[in-house]
Amino acid sequence: MKIERVEYYAGGCGEEKPLAVYIGGERLLVKEIISAKRILDKDSPRQKDIFECLLINGERVRVEKERE
Repeated sequence: MKIERVEYYAGGCGEEKPLAVYIGGERLLVKEIISAKRILDKDSPRQKDIFECLLINGERVRVEKERE
């Protein structure tokens, strides 16, 4: 299962969270964010947000987003 694209929602505090993912051309809503963490890339000063998400169809996926 390969995520083709991710839609994000920016809440009131401006932090973007996954709203939906596209897998096989199908848009699947995120039902719940199970965990969220921010990590620092060991090879550069860049940060990533990592989300473990439960989709509306019951699948669990991991979404990574580089911070700008």
